[in-house]
Amino acid sequence: MKVLVIGAVGTTALTIEMLHKHGFDIVGVLGQEPINKNRVSGLNDLASLCLNLRIEYQGYQKINNLEHITWAEAKKPEVIFAVGFSQLLNQQWLTMPTKGCIGFHPTVLPQGRGRAPVAWTILEGKNGAANFFLMGEGADDGPIFVQEIFELKEEDDAESFVPKLRKALIKALDKWLPELKSGEWNPQYQDESKATYYGKREPCDSLINWYISATEIDRLIKASAKPHPGAFTFFKDNLITIWKSRINQTDSFIGVVGRILMIKENMLLIQCGEKSSIWLENYDVSENILLKTGDKFGSLEQNKMDEHLNNLIWKKNEQ
Repeated sequence: MKVLVIGAVGTTALTIEMLHKHGFDIVGVLGQEPINKNRVSGLNDLASLCLNLRIEYQGYQKINNLEHITWAEAKKPEVIFAVGFSQLLNQQWLTMPTKGCIGFHPTVLPQGRGRAPVAWTILEGKNGAANFFLMGEGADDGPIFVQEIFELKEEDDAESFVPKLRKALIKALDKWLPELKSGEWNPQYQDESKATYYGKREPCDSLINWYISATEIDRLIKASAKPHPGAFTFFKDNLITIWKSRINQTDSFIGVVGRILMIKENMLLIQCGEKSSIWLENYDVSENILLKTGDKFGSLEQNKMDEHLNNLIWKKNEQ
């Protein structure tokens, strides 16, 4: 069976490796090569993988450009695997393979269709899944060939999500690829009555609002962890990126929201909303900034307003 693969990230590379392991004829791989590589979370070097496996490779920035479609058509693929990238395939791609285009999604479909599935899954406290499905014009709504669900625990973040997803993907493809290779083609329709959708997320959506509960902040930090750009806050006009946290359940503190209540072994205890607090265990801060107990985090606007109000009040009291 002639297979062509399109993608950008680790799940793409793993799919290529699994197809190779099961003896499929991979006639070509199209790998995303964005101008700004930092804007694609978990970007993978598919060119090197293809070189090692002796697979013909072409890089792309916009997948629907005619040169890529023409290149792929010449390969006469029976199946296209589109795994791990956010660009939408146009109708020419969907009708190109003789059998169909197969997509991938990491939520428990039909729940969680759409954008930023890893972050939203962690924010909502859901389980994940490796799904391979027949693509159509809708968003992740095609009939499913295989679904391998995996459990996410309270301590899991975006970084620990990745190895669990990899294990589920391997298990799913080891189960299903032999069936596909033998000619079986029997995807099962999704239950539309249970469908939910996720919307787009941008890095700016990970700005921490310290007035919400420590539980909500902890989930945001976990959802924004690597390979994502991280949750963040500001100290004055300095950006602080936060990678790991845990909810404070032992130290009894009440303080002003956003202020550092205590510093212990380089960890920061921060007052949150709803009389809760959180430990920041791993964070990035500029070397020229020395944080101390009583310093306050917030947005740029909040910090500027606080500084302005403090100056007004001190100035008034000096008169």
